[in-house]
Formats: sequence, structure tokens, C-alpha cells
Amino acid sequence: MQVLVQAAIQLLNESETPEEITSRKIASKAGVNVAMINYCFQSKDELLKTAIDQIMQDSAGDIFAASNTNIPPLNRLWNMLWEICELVVKFRRFTKIYIPYLLLQSEIEIPNHILPTIREYYGNKKSEAECRIIAYQLISFLQLIFYRSDSFYRYTGIHLENPSERKVLLETEFKLLFKEGNTDE
Repeated sequence: MQVLVQAAIQLLNESETPEEITSRKIASKAGVNVAMINYCFQSKDELLKTAIDQIMQDSAGDIFAASNTNIPPLNRLWNMLWEICELVVKFRRFTKIYIPYLLLQSEIEIPNHILPTIREYYGNKKSEAECRIIAYQLISFLQLIFYRSDSFYRYTGIHLENPSERKVLLETEFKLLFKEGNTDE
């Protein structure tokens, strides 16, 4: 099973268009029969989602692990969300495959990474459910707009591939969700 994931990761890293990766290419790279893909993962798409998930988690691990508690919570949250945006831009070729899976099929896990910082920021002012909703709102909003980046640009004029425009997006989101609305605490 891991040999298939590793083969898929290699092909994903080599490909500019992941949608063109075939089951035959993956099986050939892994040195296994094509039937192993369906036996282990039910489909090529499930295998690719697993491989992309591993790529993203390997890259995102540092974002969440490097949470410096000497920095105010809102600044830490800003830094984490900025790094998430940078990660999505870096791996944008996977977006069309991976984000629908995250939004519609996988367990809700990514918001759990920012939840402790949101709890710390609000202290006793928000309930656990409110903090979880805010975490989910932040993450799912970013997932959706990166998935629909072209439409989002036409709708808002914010081009997500431009770092200064991504900054405007995050500043606007922070102003809407947090009373200070900025990271200058």
C-alpha cells in the first residue's frame, strides 16, 4: 500500500497536471499490478487524495508545530493562516483534486490545528462551540476561495496568487472575525 502512495507522490511531484496521472502510470512506477490500486484504495482518485494529503501534511507539519507562545495569539493565528495560504499557492496544481475532498468527504481536522490559538485569544469570552465554528469558518473559507480562485477574483478583484492581495484578504477576514481586527496587538 505504501509503495503505491510513494509512487503517486513521485508522479504528483513530477507532474504539472496531476489530472493526467493514470492508474497505469502509478502501478508501473510502483512495480505492481493496476488492480492493486482498486484493491487498496477503491480508486485512483482515492490514492491520489491520500498521496496529496501526505504531501500537504508533511509540509504543513512545521506550520503548526512552530507555534511560538511568546507571540500574542492573534499574531500566531495570522502567521499560521498566512503559511497555510502560502502552502496552498505552492501546491496550487493539487487544489482541484484535494480541496473538494477536504470540504466534502474527509473528517474536519485542519481547524483543530488553529483551535488552541483561537481558544487562547478568546479566553472565557467564547464557548467551545463558538471557537470551533470560528476555526472552521476560517479554514473552510480559505479552502473554498482557493478552490474557486478565478471566480473569487472576478467577484472581489482579489487575486490570490498575489501576496499583497492575499494579505488584504486575511486582513479583511481578521477585521470581520476579531474585535481588534489586526495583528498589531
